[in-house]
Amino acid sequence: MRQRGRFAGFSLYISNTGSAHNSSLCYKDGPLLPPLNFSTNCITSGRNVFVYNERIDNVTYPGGYQIVGVFMELCEVQVLGK
Repeated sequence: MRQRGRFAGFSLYISNTGSAHNSSLCYKDGPLLPPLNFSTNCITSGRNVFVYNERIDNVTYPGGYQIVGVFMELCEVQVLGK
């Protein structure tokens, strides 16, 4: 459960420029805790994948979200495309 609480609320962005500022949102998790084995299909293409998982002060998050000491452990990432 603890790993799912750290993983909860993550976002995936795709970019061609290498900059998160010019990226397209591919996936936004929430509000339930995500499975640890996750897959999604993005309809956009790009060269870079950004994973964000931020916790903002003074925001109330759903039950199960880990708020303090949050870090992500990505064991395997597969990007498939044409």
